[in-house]
Amino acid sequence: MFAPEKQMTRLVIEREVNIQGHIRWVAHPEHKKNRLLIIEHQKKLYALPLYCQHAHVSLLEAKMDDNGKVICPKHGLTTDLKTNPEAFTVERQGDFFVTNTLPLIETKTVETCEEDLDHQTELEALKTVNSALQKKVLSNLESMDSMLSEVEHKKVELEANNQHLLSVNQLIDSITNTMEEFLVVTDNQGRITRVNRYAESILNVKAKELIGSSPDNFLRDETLTEIIEKFPAKNWDQRPYLYRAVYSNDGFEQEIRFRDPTGRHKDVSQKYFLLKGTLIYGSAGKEEGLILSATDISVVKAKEKQKRQADIEKHLQLLQSTLSTISQGVAMFSGIGDLQTFNESFTTNINVDSDILAQIPGYEVLFSNNQEILDPQQIPPCQKLISDKYQWVQTFKDGRIIECESAPTPTGGFVVTTRDITQSRKNEEHIRLLSTTVEQSSSEVVITDTEGTIVYVNPMFTENTGYSAEEAIGQKSSIVQSGEMPDEFYKELWSTIKASNRWKGEILNRKKSGEKFWQSMSVTPIFDNNGVISHYLSLKADITKQKRAEKRLRYQAEHDLLTNLPNRSLLLHQLESSIVDARDNHKASAVLFMDLDNFKDVNDTLGHLSGDILLKLVARRLQQCSKPTDLVARLGGDEFAIVQNDIACLDDPKILAEEIISSITRPFKVDDHLLHIGISIGITVLPTDGLNTGILLQNADMAMYEAKGVSGSHYHFFDLDLQKSIQYKRTIETHLHHAIEYDELSLLFQPKIDIQTGLVVGAEALLRWQSKELGNISPAEFIPIAERSGLIIKLGSWVLDNTLKHIAAWSQSNITVPKIAVNLSTIQLLDANLILDIETALNTHQVPAHKLELEITETAAMSDPELSQVQLEAIKNTGVSIALDDFGTGYSSLSYLASLPVDRIKIDRSFVNDIQFSSQSKAIIESIIHLGNIMGKIVIAEGVEEKEQLSLLQGLGCHEVQGYYISKPITADQFIHFLNNKK
Repeated sequence: MFAPEKQMTRLVIEREVNIQGHIRWVAHPEHKKNRLLIIEHQKKLYALPLYCQHAHVSLLEAKMDDNGKVICPKHGLTTDLKTNPEAFTVERQGDFFVTNTLPLIETKTVETCEEDLDHQTELEALKTVNSALQKKVLSNLESMDSMLSEVEHKKVELEANNQHLLSVNQLIDSITNTMEEFLVVTDNQGRITRVNRYAESILNVKAKELIGSSPDNFLRDETLTEIIEKFPAKNWDQRPYLYRAVYSNDGFEQEIRFRDPTGRHKDVSQKYFLLKGTLIYGSAGKEEGLILSATDISVVKAKEKQKRQADIEKHLQLLQSTLSTISQGVAMFSGIGDLQTFNESFTTNINVDSDILAQIPGYEVLFSNNQEILDPQQIPPCQKLISDKYQWVQTFKDGRIIECESAPTPTGGFVVTTRDITQSRKNEEHIRLLSTTVEQSSSEVVITDTEGTIVYVNPMFTENTGYSAEEAIGQKSSIVQSGEMPDEFYKELWSTIKASNRWKGEILNRKKSGEKFWQSMSVTPIFDNNGVISHYLSLKADITKQKRAEKRLRYQAEHDLLTNLPNRSLLLHQLESSIVDARDNHKASAVLFMDLDNFKDVNDTLGHLSGDILLKLVARRLQQCSKPTDLVARLGGDEFAIVQNDIACLDDPKILAEEIISSITRPFKVDDHLLHIGISIGITVLPTDGLNTGILLQNADMAMYEAKGVSGSHYHFFDLDLQKSIQYKRTIETHLHHAIEYDELSLLFQPKIDIQTGLVVGAEALLRWQSKELGNISPAEFIPIAERSGLIIKLGSWVLDNTLKHIAAWSQSNITVPKIAVNLSTIQLLDANLILDIETALNTHQVPAHKLELEITETAAMSDPELSQVQLEAIKNTGVSIALDDFGTGYSSLSYLASLPVDRIKIDRSFVNDIQFSSQSKAIIESIIHLGNIMGKIVIAEGVEEKEQLSLLQGLGCHEVQGYYISKPITADQFIHFLNNKK
């Protein structure tokens, strides 16, 4: 503590540091050890304690806002330079700072082990920590009470809302059941949820028979087929066809007759109904379902039929007067072929007097069985004419050619028109055939002379290009050229056709409007009588839609539909191009293989929709970091890749990776959440690391996993050492599959003792592997591989089984052993069969549950907090005790840890290693011990390797210890010997 002095006090400068472009100093008063931080703000120099009085961390690199408030990097509390009693102004004099207002300052130096604090300062710091922890526990308990009260309040509100909803539904039922109109309601998947009584009577079913079924069931096949044709289903839409029709057309209205929806051939109403469909939307605009209503229109339909009959008779009278004035022959027949009416031209065309014609039975005699007609069997029979239109030409034996056309009439009969085309057929037969073929062709026809000047175009040319025949004829065929086809294209075309060969291909042309469109085109030479090319015939078809469809399909096949980034297929294609460029042009490229860190947490907590939004934002930032010549692709899930082309040196992918990490680690705003994720990047360079797509992606993938192993957003270049390391790990994994089969596994036991009595209170069973081919493999090497490969479940079962086997054997030999602990990995803890496996193993070896303890890490417990809580409580119910390992290294909240049903807390060895050197480690250990006492847990320190560590732990009140100073891991026999010596 410093007492204020009236005279000027000099502050000795220890070091000067540049923090984000601003100079800060670390100093201490002359002849004192209290360290101060000096900061410049608004052209004034302020001094304050170097270490935060709450979190005991250095403020040297802490952020300062524009108002002069220094923000603690650990807990976020601020220190105001202008108002805080521990801050004061100083002045610079040469190599010193001076002040005459030095206040009382308590400076806690907890991050360095170079300066020893006196005993009183240390106790003050520890009391502060203990007080903060106690307040935190009490605050959490108060928050839990408040939350429970809020839940009860919400429960009462929910019950009231449910009662109100029931009343509303009953009111709706009473209203709809009084309506004399068919009414059916569905949910937003098209399942029927409500049927009124009128609908029940029409369909002759009970409502309960329809609830949950599809409304398509009460539509007749012809109605359903018509709906399907009008409103084709999308692949993703599995809702009823009637629902899709309403959804696609924003409403629906059609005349129908119902059928039995149950399929039992029950009698249903045969009346005509006008069926209407309307979508239901909730207050938030969300689609909730469908309302189907139907009105009886049978009476209206009957009146319409009567009116149609009267109209037909009126039109027949008008028709008869009209027929006499037209030059074409016209005759009307009934549905069975009886002649009903005809005009004079008809008698002339078929060469029969009207008096005789009136006595002829009908169509068959006049046409199909007429002996004066050549090949009468070619004439369509009467039965066909009543349903379809027909055209035919009949030739009489006297040489006359009569053109006939038929069409069905609304009354079920048909009409036949005749025209004598004898003379025109003789004169125009050849021209007609050619004209019909060309003029009605769906293909564009263009004829040019040998110089490419247009001499003829058909109507399809006008329809396709917009140029009329008058505008096109006399112009060069290049009038429709787009200007985007290369010169070599036209040279090859002309050389082909001038050599009397046919050319075929695709071309991009331009319409009169300037619009460009694709056409398939064939050009054929036309020869004169001397065999010389006189013209060229060009046939074209518009394939723009086809090309667009091909382009769209190609885009979909080569791009990720969520982010619109190229997918693996296009990445491989680009990589092949880069390989060719590297091999032929000696250009280097890099492949960056990326995997998002902690993305699974977003999906698990906020849902896949938020995860998809986050992936789109990540894709956008990756594109912003890349150059236009680079290719950014999404490979699937949370994996991305970039092909960085034409790099000058290894610094290029390094700079890109650093820029990506900086961009991705900035928070993302998704809905109302600020999300923080990381990214791990593996980099491989071609041609240095290979010229094969598979090898390059494999190299980048290996480098990425090496970067991910660093824990945090990092990047890593592929190299031969990494390849050897990966290969070695794969070799370990291969041999690990057979370790149990080959009897290569064994157990060692490391004793735990009571720190006060020295008695053995337990032991930890540790797995060891002595491979027959690889030798002794460290658990630090094979355990992570087992966890990644899934073998950890099999190994964990072996450890549990053999540990219980040892306990059972010792019990049979009347050897009393304390509790034996077995480690559980994260994968084992979340395994659905874990509890059953534990109970089965205990029953198999007849070992009491209290003889077994399971150790889990703090990280494992936080991997899935809800499931971990359930699993641990289930373990606790079996009678097996639980220890929380590596305590203090994770990021879990104290409230969550307090809720876990654990019996022991194991202080991580990293704190024990520094206990005699670091006051911070010592303070943390004391805090953990104090916390354990508050929660009623036994606290054990692991990694005790020196007597001084044991003494310090004993002085701090630790309950149990474990480590090499007590005993290294030993065999089962050695453990029993150790146990006997400690009694």
